Amino acid sequence: MMERLALASLIGIALWASPAAQAQGPATPGPETPGPEISADDRQASACPPEMANDCPRTAPAPERDRLFPLGGRAAIARGYRIPEPWGIGALMVWTNTNFNSRDLSVAVRKGGAPSADAPLAPLPAVTTNRLEGDNRMLGLKGDLWLFPGVNLFASIGKVKGTNQIDIDVDLDAVIPFPFCRPAKPCGTIRLPVETRVNNTTVTLGTILVYGNEHWFVLGSAAKTVSISSKERSDVESTNIGLRGGPRFQLAENTYFAPYMGANYFDLDTTVKGLVESPAVFEDGDSVHLRYKVDMSASHPWAAVAGFNVELNRHLSFQAEIQAGAESTRILASAGVRF
Repeated sequence: MMERLALASLIGIALWASPAAQAQGPATPGPETPGPEISADDRQASACPPEMANDCPRTAPAPERDRLFPLGGRAAIARGYRIPEPWGIGALMVWTNTNFNSRDLSVAVRKGGAPSADAPLAPLPAVTTNRLEGDNRMLGLKGDLWLFPGVNLFASIGKVKGTNQIDIDVDLDAVIPFPFCRPAKPCGTIRLPVETRVNNTTVTLGTILVYGNEHWFVLGSAAKTVSISSKERSDVESTNIGLRGGPRFQLAENTYFAPYMGANYFDLDTTVKGLVESPAVFEDGDSVHLRYKVDMSASHPWAAVAGFNVELNRHLSFQAEIQAGAESTRILASAGVRF
């Protein structure tokens, strides 16, 4: 079910501008391979013929851009590393289909009318869950900062919409008293399909650690997401931990293509509650009303990851990824700007 705003933030930000992954090696000449020192006057003279020396404009060399972040960036530049623009903003879209495990199912069952809102809910062996599935789509915005070369901090906010599908099986003979259900004429078991709408706002905070060089990279990520429903249901808390790596191919001076693979662990917990009514199931035309509350968690939190990132230049990038688990699928796409 989620609301996997964390995931897109983790990968897209890191691949957009990893300082470690974009190391270019020492310049030539550079701090590690010094060449002959040339004064500004000598450079100016070499650009003008001697007969036009008096008419040549004299301009000072362009100063290096002064910026605070990433901390330690000047030292990295002096060692020959290509440092990204420190700030980033972007947009992302995530589609998620996930199966869940249920626990702590508690219900109140009543014939012919809904249990009151304050009715006590209790676990009943005769009431069980069957299918538990979430299908959601998320649109969000994210921002990030390279605090140190190779250390990124990010935050994101998004809107998730979709549905949770839950099938609840009720043994009527165990929960409806005599004479409505009796051995001579059992009521049997009915299945109540529950569909809850998801309309959540998600907030994510996380960090990324990156290491690599001009030809390859590896990154680890961790994030915490809180997703709150306006109707006090389907609230979600999740912890995301991922590891990804792959090669980098330089297509132009500032254009890179980076396919990657990895693994992702997504620990998710959500609570769903509501009221559902069955069709008429008794001789007198009454139906069964069920007030329920159930806690759910991802049935298989591990997933394999495959994706790619394209850096169009130092300021623009695009990323896409698919995660495939035993009982879950997630597809994401994001685009961002650095400045």
